[in-house]
Amino acid sequence: MPERRKLHPAAMVVYSASALRSGLFPLLVIVVMPLLGGEFDTRGLVRAAVYALIGLGIAGVAGYVRWSTTSYWIDETAIHHRTGLLKRSETKVPLERVEGLDVHQGPLQRAFGVFALDVQTGAGKKGGEVSLPALAPGAVEELRAARRGVVAEAQPEGRSRRLSGRELAITALTAGQLGVVLPVVAALGQALGQIGESEQRDAVRFLPHSVGTAALLAGALLVAAWLLSILGSVVAFGGFTVVREAERLRIRRGLVSRNEATVPVGRVRAVRVVEGLLRRPFGLCALTVEVTGYANEASVARTVFPLLRVRDVRAFLDEFLPELADDPGDLERPPARAARRYLLAPELVALAPAVGLWWVVGPWSLLALVVALYG
Repeated sequence: MPERRKLHPAAMVVYSASALRSGLFPLLVIVVMPLLGGEFDTRGLVRAAVYALIGLGIAGVAGYVRWSTTSYWIDETAIHHRTGLLKRSETKVPLERVEGLDVHQGPLQRAFGVFALDVQTGAGKKGGEVSLPALAPGAVEELRAARRGVVAEAQPEGRSRRLSGRELAITALTAGQLGVVLPVVAALGQALGQIGESEQRDAVRFLPHSVGTAALLAGALLVAAWLLSILGSVVAFGGFTVVREAERLRIRRGLVSRNEATVPVGRVRAVRVVEGLLRRPFGLCALTVEVTGYANEASVARTVFPLLRVRDVRAFLDEFLPELADDPGDLERPPARAARRYLLAPELVALAPAVGLWWVVGPWSLLALVVALYG
């Protein structure tokens, strides 16, 4: 039997961070609530610090236990993974079922020079059938070699295309994810408005008392949401590269968290041309794919290329996905009479709650209409 192998010791930190993230909300409640109950006295601060240290200690112990009870090994036929202290779990993935090895390098992995690796099969399980959060580069190459069934060595890459700096800037400026970011910004503004209840009387004069003031605030929220959307797109698509290798697409992306995903072409069921509100006037679009078993993945994780001219879609598909190549220019526009269905439905859905909320929050209810327009 092949020797069982441990993950890189950096996995202890990754597992501890995961445990801390899972218990972050109750830990914040325990730490913060005593401070909000009265004055910031020394006793309350010390008690909060003790609770925080206890939480960190528990997360550290959980990380060590999980690392010490996790192992993996490779034989001639399969990849094996075993984990658990009280409840043992063992997974065996036959090598012939492995369709991809997705490699990620988040901030913690980058700090230690290691990689996280997910073993993907036709089952399409989110996160992979086997998840190894900290492997040395040599261990990653060994797993890739085992899947290929050859000695680990660099293999020439096929056709590739990288998102240039100029294209990344345009992608970020035209991402237009306001429907996702705007509610978060609005909720944050409302939460900040609730802080300092003892000073509410002094703060009342800053609340909007007219439609014009509310419109200005709504505009400020739109700008803030747009800036957050730009930042999110730069972080998500920095260094984006797509490579076609035989019957697979290899996609690399990410500025802070570097991700590399392998998509078997045989599992791609559809290609979507996504233009968006800010890209359509300029004839720009993004290409995403629908992959068997991964319909619930975020669209950024299914993006084949984040920025193309619509007229160049066919040429791109001919090069990287000829199996699904088509020309979106052949599609016909909806008839003019269909415009009212596109325009009226979102406004009518938002108008009723906006009118009702006017009596509760005043002009702030206009944000409902903004979300409907840009969501």
